Amino acid sequence: MSGSITVPGYPTNNRVPGFYFALDNSKANTASYGRRVLIIAQTTTGAALAGTARLSAGISDAQGLYGVGSQAAIMVAQYFALDPLGEVWVLPLADDAASVAAKGSFAIAGPASESGTLCLYVGGQLIPTLVTAGDTADVIAENVITAAAAVTGLPVSLAVDATTAGQIDVTALNKGLCGNDILLGVDLLGTAGGQSLPTGVSVTLGQMTGGTQNPTTLATALATLGDRVYDLFIHPYTDTASLTAFKTLFNNTDGRWAPMNQLYGHGITAYRGTYGQATTFGLTQNDPHTTVMPVSDSPSSPMVWAAQVGALVAASLRTNPALPVTGVALTVMPPTDAGRFTLAQRNSLLWDGISTFTVDDSGTVNIERLVTTYQENAEGVPDNSYLDIETLMTAMICLQDMRIYLASQFGGCILVADGTKIPAGAKATTAQLIGKACASRYRWQCTQLWAQNAETFAANLQAQNQGGGQVFLLMPYDFANQLWVIAGNCQFVKS
Repeated sequence: MSGSITVPGYPTNNRVPGFYFALDNSKANTASYGRRVLIIAQTTTGAALAGTARLSAGISDAQGLYGVGSQAAIMVAQYFALDPLGEVWVLPLADDAASVAAKGSFAIAGPASESGTLCLYVGGQLIPTLVTAGDTADVIAENVITAAAAVTGLPVSLAVDATTAGQIDVTALNKGLCGNDILLGVDLLGTAGGQSLPTGVSVTLGQMTGGTQNPTTLATALATLGDRVYDLFIHPYTDTASLTAFKTLFNNTDGRWAPMNQLYGHGITAYRGTYGQATTFGLTQNDPHTTVMPVSDSPSSPMVWAAQVGALVAASLRTNPALPVTGVALTVMPPTDAGRFTLAQRNSLLWDGISTFTVDDSGTVNIERLVTTYQENAEGVPDNSYLDIETLMTAMICLQDMRIYLASQFGGCILVADGTKIPAGAKATTAQLIGKACASRYRWQCTQLWAQNAETFAANLQAQNQGGGQVFLLMPYDFANQLWVIAGNCQFVKS
């Protein structure tokens, strides 16, 4: 009879007695997208195919595929150090054919008049070298090369200069601009940390410079990602061409955030520079889908900062996307006292699209606030709607969840006009029923603390049958906020 219950797969002409049960999962789907990150970085050697994303099997796997000391291997190691349970994919890039490797130097003078330990640093990594009284500059330099060979994952090669006595030439393993951000140092912990030059020994630093041209294949490589969903895109690039490629990838019109794609994702990178340089850089950016962490003069490289920040964001995302990512510790080396931004400077940076960190008394670097570089709308009017990364992460999770829920409830349905009486068991619906389901799911999202004010949402929700099998929803989302400030007036009296 019309409107009777239907059993999927059961033939209506069956006359054989028995009990026949179908399993229908259409009302049981509670799945969500797996949380997944993509690291985009350059390789040195290895068997990995440049431009093809693949799942990472861990640190040793990355070193074998992309080369020990490569950007890709370093960033994978730094990521897993803070988020060992994350699902990490890598999009490896080859050095550009027209690129040049950054170079620097350690110029050692001697001889040593006493024994001790020479503590040289490359990108925050220590190269400890034993110095014996009487060692000449040449001997010390040769011993540094030997000591460096025992340090795994240095992003540079070291060699004794062929003409200058006591000089060690340092060359970035990956060509390109990122090599310029690898800082060289000596005795970074100072005497308080037990580091000082052996008497008679001095070191002159020639900081890394001369690196040119990041991979021009980035945009092409990003275009190969297809429809696989990645929540975070972690990379070391801050040049205009690279950031433009990511902006194009993410955009809301025809990029990964477009309604026809619904792939989403957010870029995370780091920038080396002074307060003034970071401010100037931030003012040139305006992308709701990119977050930039300044590193100031931290000995740790920007690629290390980016990987660690991305790891902490990913871990927080799995817990609750609305949780503020603040007060969580990085393991990078802190900037110098002079390189630590003041309260006023950090506030200014946050207005200029640049995220901030603090350094506690123990020297631990903590994320303070992560913002996007979005500062104004298409009309040039200041716009704070996409200020915090948590807003974008929450929006991504909510929309993914709503899509999965509505698809499980109404996939393959007949659409009829509002008010139509639908027989029991019939696979049909109306715009009104879809709207009610949307409101119901929103209430559930509120219980997860992703969103708030369910009643207001339901009251203002609109569901319209547009004809042609299309239902348009106006969903007035009110995402959960983050607690950033508690301000109080301490009014005291004397008695």
